[in-house]
Amino acid sequence: MENIFIIASLISFFYIIVKFIEMRFIEKDNKPLKVLIKDTLVVYLCVLLGNFIVEQINPALLGEDVTNTVTQVFTDNPGF
Repeated sequence: MENIFIIASLISFFYIIVKFIEMRFIEKDNKPLKVLIKDTLVVYLCVLLGNFIVEQINPALLGEDVTNTVTQVFTDNPGF
């Protein structure tokens, strides 16, 4: 399994760079750094949450049979 925290950090890093360039050169409007950091944190958390959701439903997406499992509890009469 790849390290999702590194991937989320890279995505967030690229997001803040793109937003900074957009803010400085395209919009020519200076936003507070606090707003950029907050948006970057939201992106980071969304990447983590999205990865968690995809990993939870991944067996169903791959077509694996998740309902045909052996019961892992004692279901017979006790032997004593």
